[in-house]
Amino acid sequence: VKYVPDYCKCDNLPKDMHFFQYTCIDEATRERFIFHYMEQSAQNTVDFIKRCIKYFGYKPKIIQTDNGIEFCFFKDVKRTHPLDKLCKELNIEHKRIKPRTPRHNGKVERSHRNDQERFYNYLKFYSLEDLRYQAKLYLKRSNNIPMATLGYKTPNEYRKMLEENKKINSIILN
Repeated sequence: VKYVPDYCKCDNLPKDMHFFQYTCIDEATRERFIFHYMEQSAQNTVDFIKRCIKYFGYKPKIIQTDNGIEFCFFKDVKRTHPLDKLCKELNIEHKRIKPRTPRHNGKVERSHRNDQERFYNYLKFYSLEDLRYQAKLYLKRSNNIPMATLGYKTPNEYRKMLEENKKINSIILN
């Protein structure tokens, strides 16, 4: 989750109003999905995961998160976190990175830095809906930028290539 810088907001928005970007990255294709909320909460995390599944068109086997309160409760809490409930319902493994090891979340950290450089440094928005609209346009561009780790293919091209290979493999196996 990335905090959206206050300087991106237009003057008509209250100073105490804050916005947060939730980010999901597909490990194989580096394709990203982002969505903005006005608070970090367990309910928004569950909503975001459902949106991710709809966006990508499949449910993941594993979700990796940091240890923020929006993703898990502290150790001495006896309740089950809403994200863990959702993962159990959908048969998804929820892995948490070790505390104070942001390097284990490097892909997300790097994507947040790119978002800052490519998007937030030039952004002005007027409402949450406007922020979501502009982010949707940015995400479309972002997933079409070639990446060295993908052999200079875009995440969208790489996903298409993997899907075609999967079809070929299923034809051979049948």
